[in-house]
Amino acid sequence: MTENDFRFRHSELIEFYQLIEMRLKGICAEFVADEEKGWFDRLDDYESDSFGLLLKETKKLQKQKQIDLLTQEEFSILDEIRKKRNFWVHQCFGLYPIVFKKGELRHSESGKKLCLDLDEAKEWDRKLTETTRKLTQINTTSDN
Repeated sequence: MTENDFRFRHSELIEFYQLIEMRLKGICAEFVADEEKGWFDRLDDYESDSFGLLLKETKKLQKQKQIDLLTQEEFSILDEIRKKRNFWVHQCFGLYPIVFKKGELRHSESGKKLCLDLDEAKEWDRKLTETTRKLTQINTTSDN
């Protein structure tokens, strides 16, 4: 993998991790939205929450509202994604440096891992988008 390709995919991966965090904020906001403060305004309540806090909050709200959106296994997978995100955001160029030599990735395993994590992040962005849609439908139905 070329250095340019790696850096492009790395940026795309970070984008999808941000989208996953945004989806989790949306789910939390949808759980607590009411007539006083709607979904859009509730997003601000979670603006500074980290991925880990959003997972805990989603699990807590899901239990409080007795609405099973995500299974324990899915929460575990999302926690693993959180750990992968932390590696790609905080460590891949520092603690465990990705090395390039003459414009190519020195260790192909790093490129393979990047591609696998990117595919997983894309899939979870899609799953969480669908989860948000389901929750919105539940809330709309229960309001009527």
